[in-house]
Amino acid sequence: MVMELEGELLEVGLGERSYEIVIGRGLADVLCAAIDELRKNNCPVASVVDAGLARSQSTFLEEALGDLPKLELAPGENTKSLETLGRIWDFLAENGMDRAGRLIVLGGGVTGDAGGFAAASFLRGIGYLQVPTTLLAMVDSSVGGKTGINLSLGKNLVGAFHQPLGVWADLDLLATLPQAEFAAGMAEVIKYGLLGDYSLFQSLEQGDTLNP
Repeated sequence: MVMELEGELLEVGLGERSYEIVIGRGLADVLCAAIDELRKNNCPVASVVDAGLARSQSTFLEEALGDLPKLELAPGENTKSLETLGRIWDFLAENGMDRAGRLIVLGGGVTGDAGGFAAASFLRGIGYLQVPTTLLAMVDSSVGGKTGINLSLGKNLVGAFHQPLGVWADLDLLATLPQAEFAAGMAEVIKYGLLGDYSLFQSLEQGDTLNP
């Protein structure tokens, strides 16, 4: 999917499975245009949305998704369950999802993991697009294709590697992110600086950070 937009583009180079990460602000119109393009090509589209996001960013969701079918998922690790997975499968089937369809996943890591695994397993795999809405999801869980759910005996015991078709990170969505969640994301960014990018770490030491 090639679109004209404003923002920074990063490519995850994986051969035929390569995809772009769009980083910008005010991306609701971009997402809406992408959904319209899919519908014009007769692709079924549906969305899975973090319930907390639905409350705090209702205007963004209305502008981005319009009348798109939406399934809200409660925040928290308990959502990454077999019960939730079944709910998403039923939701996709009820809305006529086929192998040409696309699932839009909007939320933090929990929603991304559960929605991504549902996409990986429904009809043996359908395409999905990640819209991470927490800093931690933007810099970590939305990229790399790791999807999965928890079992009673442990976290992430069932899952699959299923790369998204694209990732859209709208920095404006961080405005309603709780400070503790923002700090968790920054801890991951600091780790990246320590492990592989000294200039990034120096910038962070000087106090150059995103505005939540």
